[in-house]
Amino acid sequence: MAETRFNPATISIPGAGLRAAHARNQLTYLAAYTPESITAAALAMGTPRSAEYRAGLLDVLKFKLRGERIRCPYREGTASFDAYFAGNARGFDVYRAHLEQQGGRHD
Repeated sequence: MAETRFNPATISIPGAGLRAAHARNQLTYLAAYTPESITAAALAMGTPRSAEYRAGLLDVLKFKLRGERIRCPYREGTASFDAYFAGNARGFDVYRAHLEQQGGRHD
């Protein structure tokens, strides 16, 4: 005689396993976003920026996403110092825009 009782373990719903994995560990999806990839995307268009500016932007994203301390490698009063901190200021804006793009996560 055939089994007629309902057994939810035997039903396969496409994508259900993936959704369940994301529900258990939300960071799995967000792992694709690294400070380096966000910096590259932010600076892909527009005026080319100096290495110091890029480093400043990247350091802010590393701080916000990984908790790494920001340490300016340039001496105060130099053009490199100014470019680094201009990149820092942009980094905070880029981070806020990234959060808004991800649905307003503010952690």
